[in-house]
Amino acid sequence: KIESGLVSDKVICTTDLLATCADIVGTELKDNEAEDSFSMLPLFMNNDDDFKREATIHSSIDGSFAIRKDDYKLIMAPGSGGWSAPAPGSEEAKALPDMQLYNIALDPGESKNVFLSHKDKVTELKTLLAKQILEGRSTMGQPQKNDPVEHWKQINWINKTNTK
Repeated sequence: KIESGLVSDKVICTTDLLATCADIVGTELKDNEAEDSFSMLPLFMNNDDDFKREATIHSSIDGSFAIRKDDYKLIMAPGSGGWSAPAPGSEEAKALPDMQLYNIALDPGESKNVFLSHKDKVTELKTLLAKQILEGRSTMGQPQKNDPVEHWKQINWINKTNTK
């Protein structure tokens, strides 16, 4: 049923496999199942407007978060968050801003951090990321319990005031 040569510019990720498979076989997921999984079936059927993901959350090897929405990606760490330079905790990383913002449409190699010149975009993405972490999901449905913010060092930037 998938049209040959079909192309979409929507962002998908491996977390979408569960919702997609459930959609294909007609199984409804419970609120506490696949809380970040969006069915790709609309994309396969050439219905891009029915794909409902607002943003995609990423996590690095050290647990640092990033969020991608539209043309922007906000990284909640000064360095790579993993094995590449600047490694977490390195002197090089300590000299960098706490966050990174890239316009990945104009800079897919993420070489120019526009964090300082796009404060509104930083606030928007940081607020959305905090909301989705605190609600334990990025899909529609009842909020789900997540680990307490106080004990989760990778999200020590969250405070209750930036999520209202």
